[in-house]
Amino acid sequence: MSPRQAECLFWVQQGKSSRDIGTILGVSHRIIERHVFRACAKLGVRTRLQAVLRARSLGLIADPPGRNGTGRVS
Repeated sequence: MSPRQAECLFWVQQGKSSRDIGTILGVSHRIIERHVFRACAKLGVRTRLQAVLRARSLGLIADPPGRNGTGRVS
């Protein structure tokens, strides 16, 4: 997975939409959707949520800040 795809998935796990991520990164939401789509394909999943979970399990993106890996706020 490319660094940009991982960065997009990081923002997806923060609950950001493609438009939000595009604004944050200064690119079109269509480019973000392409990055997420390609990340899904590389990870062998179909949805954004599945991509985030698979990337986290593989250590490609970090857990969100304030989480201890159990899904509970620290």
